[in-house]
Amino acid sequence: MKKFNFYSLFIFGVCLCFILSCSNDDDRFLGNIETVAPTASFNATPWSVNSNYITLENTSTGEGLFSAWKFKSTGSFIRDNNTEVDTAYYPEAGEYEITLLVGNDAGQDSAKQIVVIDQRDPDLPDPNADNCLVLGDFEDGEVGGWNSWGQNVTVVDNPAPNAVNASDKVLKMTQTDPFAENANLSVPTVTDKAIKIEIDVFFEEPGSLKLQIEGDFATGFFQDVEPGSWVKLTYELESEVMAGVDYPWVLIQGNCPGNYYIDNIKYCALDIGAGGDVLGDFEDGEVGDWNAWGQNVTVVDNPAPNAVNASSKVLKMTQTDPFGENANRSIPVVTENAKKIEIDVFFEEPGSLKLQIEEDFSTGYFQDVEPGAWVKLTYNLEGEVMSGIEYPWILIQGNCPGSYYIDNITYFE
Repeated sequence: MKKFNFYSLFIFGVCLCFILSCSNDDDRFLGNIETVAPTASFNATPWSVNSNYITLENTSTGEGLFSAWKFKSTGSFIRDNNTEVDTAYYPEAGEYEITLLVGNDAGQDSAKQIVVIDQRDPDLPDPNADNCLVLGDFEDGEVGGWNSWGQNVTVVDNPAPNAVNASDKVLKMTQTDPFAENANLSVPTVTDKAIKIEIDVFFEEPGSLKLQIEGDFATGFFQDVEPGSWVKLTYELESEVMAGVDYPWVLIQGNCPGNYYIDNIKYCALDIGAGGDVLGDFEDGEVGDWNAWGQNVTVVDNPAPNAVNASSKVLKMTQTDPFGENANRSIPVVTENAKKIEIDVFFEEPGSLKLQIEEDFSTGYFQDVEPGAWVKLTYNLEGEVMSGIEYPWILIQGNCPGSYYIDNITYFE
């Protein structure tokens, strides 16, 4: 009997050790699970240089947090990819409700604040100006930039002209599976001043059309499409697009097999309509035409975003001697109708920036630059440019050693 009890006790001890060992392995496999729900809170602070921008600091408490912002009561939540601060932009005066949602394994919480914007952004162009840009109407019979990934898209005759779209030529996509093809314009066009994107669309079968502007393919804007005739879809983007976030493309995609057609893709934003041609914004990460003479210029992250220039990417020049380097675009664009050239500039040290449009290097337009923050320089060209004279380039050059940055080079006639 004693022998049996001892043997039973031994077997029980072995089983208990095995169970505890398995339990510890399971804990290691499952990882830490939060048991306390978070508390949401945030600070909303207007920028001192432009109160249309609001800095948002997430001060929520809790472990393993995920978070998302909603920038107005009628908007949708946008995932928070910044662990420290975010920026909301409100171009028009009014009251806006900001909501922060946070959560973890134990639960979720939200916090709301009302911000009051007392002005229309003074940096914006005339509100009565045309603030839309046509990204594709295909009347020239060319796909253009809308086939950047080599997808199955072609330009064809309009299959069913109507009052919505009477164009001759349209873009056609054919796909055998849902979301198998797309029309993609890989140019960072969308900014935080975006209002909307409009698209004329014709489906042969019921379905929906997806507009994707973010790099994350899991996100997108969907709209249902009734088949058999052209309809105009409007994708509202106001307050849905954040400053400092990269929106690398405009991607359009259908969710049904078969043929569908798109046309008259139009992007509308508050910073369109000032009448200027942007010759360099560098958001694609490329120097482009601004290194015509092989100088020491590169595209880098914006060193100090502010209300003057909240762009993600800018052009950097580093020089050891005054006027040692330059950014040069050797493409004649300046005519006798020129009004001005605007340039955003950031200097690390006090200095001046030279704009040169004539072939004679002894001429140029100089402007002093205060260091430490972005400033917008305007070079007035009215009455300064003569007909019959060649202006072979736009050359930009600093007069101080060190690094300086330029962006948003815009030419006006």
